[in-house]
Amino acid sequence: MKNHYTRFTAIVACLFIHQLSYAQWPQWRGPMRDGSSTETNLLKAWPAEGPGLLWSSDTIGDGYGSAIMQDKVIYVTGTKDSSEILTAFDLNGKLIWQKKSGKALKDAEGWVAQGSTPTFYKNRLYAFTCSGDLVCMNAATGESEWTISIPEKFEGAIGSKIMFCESPLVADDKVILTTCGKKAGLVALNSFTGETVWASECVADTGNFVSPVLIEGKNKKLIVTSTQNYYLAVDFNTGKIVWKEKGKTTYVPLPGNKQVYFTGLTDGGKMLNISDDLSSFNFTWCDSLKINLMGGAVRLGTRIFGTYNRKGILCIDWKTGEKQIFTSEIKGANLLAADGMIYSYEGNGVVSLLKPMDNNIDIAGSFKVKLGTGPNLAQLSIGNGILFIRHGKTLMAYDIRQV
Repeated sequence: MKNHYTRFTAIVACLFIHQLSYAQWPQWRGPMRDGSSTETNLLKAWPAEGPGLLWSSDTIGDGYGSAIMQDKVIYVTGTKDSSEILTAFDLNGKLIWQKKSGKALKDAEGWVAQGSTPTFYKNRLYAFTCSGDLVCMNAATGESEWTISIPEKFEGAIGSKIMFCESPLVADDKVILTTCGKKAGLVALNSFTGETVWASECVADTGNFVSPVLIEGKNKKLIVTSTQNYYLAVDFNTGKIVWKEKGKTTYVPLPGNKQVYFTGLTDGGKMLNISDDLSSFNFTWCDSLKINLMGGAVRLGTRIFGTYNRKGILCIDWKTGEKQIFTSEIKGANLLAADGMIYSYEGNGVVSLLKPMDNNIDIAGSFKVKLGTGPNLAQLSIGNGILFIRHGKTLMAYDIRQV
């Protein structure tokens, strides 16, 4: 009887861990940085007014970084006056803490809205400010554990828009950032101390607000990213640049199994194929589709979905790049995929639930965000059956679970 009880307890524990793991959204664009959630039992259609609003808060500061969620706590960054802040809420929208994460950046028009998304890793948060401060904070209390100025330490280039806007990649106790500085192209910092683990060779370019993605092989890992004028692959353990190719890049790469789709704004998209041993690289196909640079793309099955140059939403084949579906109803949106559906957040504030069909994309519900001000630029996020939408200084939480 004891053995049966022990086995039953282990099964329940495994099911609980699995349930907990897919309810998380610990970093920019989700667990795999591909805009996809593995949550299930979500609504397949919305009422005319949209899903139910659980709560909202207008205390998070200005910005367009998206919310993350880990262990039923929501974290989001913002700009308030001369500071950037990080705020933590519980699932009911109750404030847990709000702390300063670094100094804000000021331009001719005033304080710059914060644009990057924090990363949760081993009970710590890693936030990157517009002015280039990387701060490590205790996730439970919000207290700062260490801070590094990327411009001061690595002489990092701020870029064409005079600001940093990258969401840190954290894995295997390393924090990865694209510095594009005189002293390093990319850096890996110890996630516990902030000490430099490695610094890659310089890249004669400026950053492009791209958040790097991780590609894993059997005994090797690669960081794949881009600057304004180069595609790059860097050895995760050593920092050596193993591949570099010139080309006009955009902001949101879409990772797959040893593949990365770079969305295109001026030159179209490109599918990067990486060999099994992660040693060789080639673009297997290119398209002429100009996908919205801020929204990026998502994958469902063997298809890629993205919004085309503010003219509509399209679907292309993952293997060939061939265009399959196009509809003009959804324009200039960022996208999220979950439970066989696509969620879109357009620049005009309209949020839609989309059902991909063989030859069409049906709209299963839509509503317009009524709270917040400024551009609708933040990526959507999902956690624990809740859809999080950020509009400027306001964060909203919508219940998208089936009853």
